[in-house]
Amino acid sequence: MAWKKALYYGAIAIAILIAVSIIVSIVSALLSLAWTVISAAVSLAILAALIYAVYKIGSWLLGGDGGASADEFGTSRTSTTSKTVDPQEKLRRDYVEGRISEAEFERRIGEELETESLSRDLNLERER
Repeated sequence: MAWKKALYYGAIAIAILIAVSIIVSIVSALLSLAWTVISAAVSLAILAALIYAVYKIGSWLLGGDGGASADEFGTSRTSTTSKTVDPQEKLRRDYVEGRISEAEFERRIGEELETESLSRDLNLERER
């Protein structure tokens, strides 16, 4: 009877060993899959960053639209955009920044609108 008990406990020990081995294999496979996904995501992020850096450097060197050209390297980008601001926008900005009063703003904007309507009328007469 001692042999039967020993075989019984031995069979149970082997079954437990197999179950633990299966569980460890499943956990290992899941961890391996998670590591693969994380590694791929990090690799893609690094690749995207390198491509972006090459693009920015290339556009800077070639003077493209992506960045400042080599001639503009020390200058401010606002200096190039301030040349194209319309007078009404400049008046609004001066008013918002407190450089002119509300009455002065309304007077100047009225003059600007009158000037625009006069130029439209002149253009319409020229077209006729």
